[in-house]
Amino acid sequence: MVIVIIIICMNGTRMTAQKQIILDTLSRSREHPSADMVYEQVRKELPRISLGTVYRNLENLARQGVIIKIETTGGQKRFDYNVSPHPHFRCEICGKIEDIPFDLKAPELDRHHPWVKERKITAKSLNYQGLCSECSRELENGN
Repeated sequence: MVIVIIIICMNGTRMTAQKQIILDTLSRSREHPSADMVYEQVRKELPRISLGTVYRNLENLARQGVIIKIETTGGQKRFDYNVSPHPHFRCEICGKIEDIPFDLKAPELDRHHPWVKERKITAKSLNYQGLCSECSRELENGN
């Protein structure tokens, strides 16, 4: 018996084989990879896939809420498979992005404040930056 599963994304679009491989690749990563990093991994399974296809699919998955797109200073976007609200830490030297492994809560906005009432808040994020453990050790060792 063969079971065929068709996955429909949140916006009603079909989950193509390419999109699924991109999503699977992202789900295995703990690095919050860039499109280039995802592309290098996906090419191992789909050698003919283009960087543009990977980038377009990542953007679409983020727009659909299936993954999170993390905008970084310097313009390189990173992607996160974990869509639950959680804080990130970005290293100022190597650019590595990590999930903060303990609970940090962003302060809640006063929903009754006139400024808030005039806007539709669709997301919130809590991000920190500094030096990751590797870069911090290298700096301490004088490298």
